[in-house]
Amino acid sequence: MEENKELKLAKQNKNLITKKHLSGLFFQKKNFRFDYTVIKIISSIILAILYSIIKIYRMKKPRICLCTVGKKENLYVKEFVHYYKQLGYSHIYIYDNNDIDGEKFEDVLQEELQSNFVSIINFRGKIGKQCLVYEDCYEKNNKNYEWLSFFDFDEFLDIKPYANTIQEFLSNKRYENCTTIKINFLFYSDNELLHYDNRPLQERFTQPLPEHQNNHVVKTTVRGGLNSNYWSVNCRIHTSEFECYSCNSAGEKVDHKAMQVVPTFKYARLKHYYTKSIEEYVNKCTRGETFFAAKWDDARKKFKYDLFFLYNKKTKEKEEMLKKVLNMTL
Repeated sequence: MEENKELKLAKQNKNLITKKHLSGLFFQKKNFRFDYTVIKIISSIILAILYSIIKIYRMKKPRICLCTVGKKENLYVKEFVHYYKQLGYSHIYIYDNNDIDGEKFEDVLQEELQSNFVSIINFRGKIGKQCLVYEDCYEKNNKNYEWLSFFDFDEFLDIKPYANTIQEFLSNKRYENCTTIKINFLFYSDNELLHYDNRPLQERFTQPLPEHQNNHVVKTTVRGGLNSNYWSVNCRIHTSEFECYSCNSAGEKVDHKAMQVVPTFKYARLKHYYTKSIEEYVNKCTRGETFFAAKWDDARKKFKYDLFFLYNKKTKEKEEMLKKVLNMTL
């Protein structure tokens, strides 16, 4: 009898343990369900926020663009476009100023056109229209960008080591009050190279001329949203007749009317490969329709001749090449 009583008690204890165990499992399962629901809600909220951010980012207008005009630049345009894409520019507007039957940028920029990084505007066959190009580019695009830069194919903006991208550079507090930023040229010599080769410009020409007199000349980057002729009145491409806050690359205020300012290279410089090699300089000279015209006087030929040697050492071989193409007797 006593044995049956103990057996009954053991059975009751076993049932009690089982109920407690099951109850524990129930609450664990209930808690698990609660945790999973919370996690699911939080995840949904995070995904919704991320989606909104991505949507806003995609809808946001590109921040910085570059406008340029070129003729017979197919040898250099790929390097130029790739460089400024790596620098963080949102878009490049290329005004095609080639001859009507001349080379076409489309022949070498198919990939860039397909990715919508480059737009090519037909300006073929027109002479002496650089200022009109810049005005047209600004008028049509200034409301779509926070900043617009105006550089040529032989000009490469160098902002390192102070910034890695153009966004980082222009977001610096030193430019927060600036309407236009005037960036000084840093001219480069011909490196004693006589002929073209297909290496990048920045690899071929490595000798800067930091003390050169023409480093006072500037090119500008301009805020978007201004009156279209605010900064280019009367074809003053990089100046403004209207009072505005213009600064140099150090963020210091400079004369808004000035096309030349005291060179400062601390935060930025515009590396200018103006002549390249003597062969390339000759080709550059012959781009103009009037270069070989009979009325093109000796004074202008002499100017072209002297201009090359303003940046490069004079040698007999270089002199002969220039004299020949200029049809000069000096």
